Amino acid sequence: MRDRDSGTTRDLPAAGVFVLIGAESRTAWLAGTVARDDRGHVLTGPDLLRVEPGPRWPLRRPPMLLGTSRPGVFAAGDVRARSVKRVAATAGEGATISLVHEYLEAHGS
Repeated sequence: MRDRDSGTTRDLPAAGVFVLIGAESRTAWLAGTVARDDRGHVLTGPDLLRVEPGPRWPLRRPPMLLGTSRPGVFAAGDVRARSVKRVAATAGEGATISLVHEYLEAHGS
């Protein structure tokens, strides 16, 4: 193990290792573009209707499952608020491309 702050290293016995790639959202570049929570994760779907303060969803229809606060922009995987943060879950969300197709069909694109 290496301490990122001090740089010191030490060996630790371990029965298993879990890889958490992307646990930090790295979404600062989205500021002012889509709604995010206080940790920087992108709000999607029903979370857009639950978070205060202020309205996060501009349309009458409910937001699509992976839809962001900007209609037509979708987010999947670790970047989403309340996502599972596991590779299999992220891959599954990415496979829901049919949501994007549904959006495009409804908007004549």
